[in-house]
Amino acid sequence: MAGVAHPILGKLDPAAPGSWDATVAYGGRDVSVDLTIDGDGVTAAHLEALPQEVAELNDLDQAARLAILQDADSGDEDGAALLYITHHHRELSAPDFKRLFGTDRPDSASYNSLLSRLVLVRVGLYPESEEAQILLDYSIDPNATNYLLCVSFDSSRRPTAVDLES
Repeated sequence: MAGVAHPILGKLDPAAPGSWDATVAYGGRDVSVDLTIDGDGVTAAHLEALPQEVAELNDLDQAARLAILQDADSGDEDGAALLYITHHHRELSAPDFKRLFGTDRPDSASYNSLLSRLVLVRVGLYPESEEAQILLDYSIDPNATNYLLCVSFDSSRRPTAVDLES
């Protein structure tokens, strides 16, 4: 396949393995967008199924945030969202935790408020993956922590997982 122009990432060659990246403005912040191709089986249809415009991030962002809240509301103490909160409560100073999360102490009544402060920092695009074709990474503050809450989307743009990464 000859090179194609992706509206966000620019000119790329999906016939060759590689990665491409760009920075876009979303929600008043810079967000990194990257595309990774590992093999040579990517078609134009694969690329067309990926977000083509920044405006397409709105629905993905809303679905990701809902998935994060559902993960927190599950009550699973080993769930990614609760681990994100408890890790930062342990690791950050009390003033930093309050500055970032808006409260001194996390409790189940405040999870939604705490998690609503997360910001989208990265969109990863993996056209060869059925279960994690789009990945949205969230941080409370990329300058304060390396930990991310990552929401994976399948090829139908449905959230499939919420994971904690560093």
